[in-house]
Amino acid sequence: MPFAPTRPAFRCLRGYSGDPSLTAQLATAMIGEVTFKVPWEALTPGPAGEYLEVIDVDPASGCFYEPVDLDLPNVLAQNGLPPSEGTPQFHQQMVYAVASLTIRNFERALGRRSLWRHGPPPRGKGRKNDSTFVQRLRVYPHALREANAYYSPDKIALLFGYFRATESAAAQHVPGGMVFTCLSHDIIAHETTHALLDGMHRRYLSPTNPDVRAFHEGFADIVSLLQHFTFPEILRHQIASTRGALRTEESLLGQLAGQFGRALGLRGALRDAIGTTDPQTGAWTPRQPDPQAYRTTLTPHERGAILVAALFDAFLSIYERRTGDLIRIATGGTGLLQPGAIHPDLVGRLAEEAARAAQHVLTMCIRALDYCPPVDITFGEFLRAIVTADTDAVADDDLRYRLAFVEAFRKWGIYPRDLRTLSEDSLLWRTPDNDEMRCSKALQDGLERVRGYAEQFLFAQGDEPDSRERTFRLQYELRRGLHQWLARHFASHPDGPGDAAFLGVDPARTFEVHTGRFALRPSPDGYIDPQFLVGILQERQIPIDPQRPAAGTMPFEGGCTIVADLRRLAIRYCIRKSAASANREQRQQAFARTLDESSHATYFGMSGPLGDAEPFAAIHRGL
Repeated sequence: MPFAPTRPAFRCLRGYSGDPSLTAQLATAMIGEVTFKVPWEALTPGPAGEYLEVIDVDPASGCFYEPVDLDLPNVLAQNGLPPSEGTPQFHQQMVYAVASLTIRNFERALGRRSLWRHGPPPRGKGRKNDSTFVQRLRVYPHALREANAYYSPDKIALLFGYFRATESAAAQHVPGGMVFTCLSHDIIAHETTHALLDGMHRRYLSPTNPDVRAFHEGFADIVSLLQHFTFPEILRHQIASTRGALRTEESLLGQLAGQFGRALGLRGALRDAIGTTDPQTGAWTPRQPDPQAYRTTLTPHERGAILVAALFDAFLSIYERRTGDLIRIATGGTGLLQPGAIHPDLVGRLAEEAARAAQHVLTMCIRALDYCPPVDITFGEFLRAIVTADTDAVADDDLRYRLAFVEAFRKWGIYPRDLRTLSEDSLLWRTPDNDEMRCSKALQDGLERVRGYAEQFLFAQGDEPDSRERTFRLQYELRRGLHQWLARHFASHPDGPGDAAFLGVDPARTFEVHTGRFALRPSPDGYIDPQFLVGILQERQIPIDPQRPAAGTMPFEGGCTIVADLRRLAIRYCIRKSAASANREQRQQAFARTLDESSHATYFGMSGPLGDAEPFAAIHRGL
């Protein structure tokens, strides 16, 4: 019987652990390159696979670079092309590898395959028609000749720029040398996260409050940061150089886009989650929590940095709790390490615990996205989503991970609206049994109609080339069927109006079933939690300024996210942002007037109260 080798589980591809600048410094040259392990898939030159298609055209020069073939024997044999700033084919390999790694982290946390946002509506259909499946996110490594990189919702693509570095002698680069954003792990992971988040929550592009686009920026940053801890080479090196004190010592693990920041003439990295660099002296100092910053900071990057600081602070607290016993053993109980280098065995154990803590925190943050409202997200609501999602996955929080998040958010002055305490119990989203609004038994029983779709979902999760498209089509049919049933229920059932209020919509107005997803959620103890997730939206026009009708109108959206138990076909949570909320309407009007009348519109990329088709292009320009 002939031997039939099994398909590899991973494809190994070499790349930069941070960016090319690390390989040009003696102190970090040994950790400047890593080998990424990404899920194996069939590729065509580009590379192009199931999720990504790299298209290397340079519009500024009219040049189209030959696509790399990662399946060539000599390329496979050496784990991909060797890192090179001057080889376009390596640039293609780098963006593919980091984007694939980011996608894998999302799918592992969410318990399902990732889908990008829908494409343009078919000819003759309305602008809200979302029936067009987009298989691949397009990635352009040399799309812009400027210091910028961004995710384009309009093109459903990642566009990376390149530029000449500043002539400043203080910068750690060749003066006037070329800097490619597509060679930065942090920038690639950041932009891929934007695309993944947009595929889940399309309404998070609408700046209805100061947190919405700041959440996009902050969430993309924290994913980039925590992925640093998946690289053993850089992790062990930085643990050794900081002697395990990640909170108080300057570390590459807490910095984003080092080469990019220095090439622009900054003293250090573009952003640093745990410290600040004095622009005059270049001295680094640990960042101290500022409870007032959340109240006064409005631009997306700076406000998003507050979210990053809170999330990274929670990670550091978890890391310190996990490693406290190791430090006590190494110090004879004093907790004070002797001067000098720490033992390599201690370095290894600290690095192992740091990697575990980072992966756990990253999973908690990504999994929480399914527990967020479909519109008008705030940082406080994200905290509630983290606590609720983790409680569902891990009932016994013996290491107090959730408390670490609560404490970190409190340090930075981030509090959920309408809560009087910050206990874990009060932060949990309310179940139907203790919600101030109740749903009827008929609404709960209506979930029975998803059973057939759930069975089809299980069979659609294979490795066949069209499996993701089958999932997309299944979700579309599910949403249409639920919409038809809910419309009849609201109109004809005695409990219909009350159930509509429970879902945050007005039964007399049109609504949409915005999302419908299934998830097979893995827990740390090996338990699989099958879930059904529905997003319902409703939109109406409201005046931007009730006192000035000439100012025009803007959309005001409400609705809910339903998290349901697929085994029992029962609603667990209805995470509601009511379309009838007068207070939220007033807050959105006040924020829209602020954008319309101030320079904040520049930062938000606004051409009107709802923004434009390329919001991230303006947010990221100049960074």
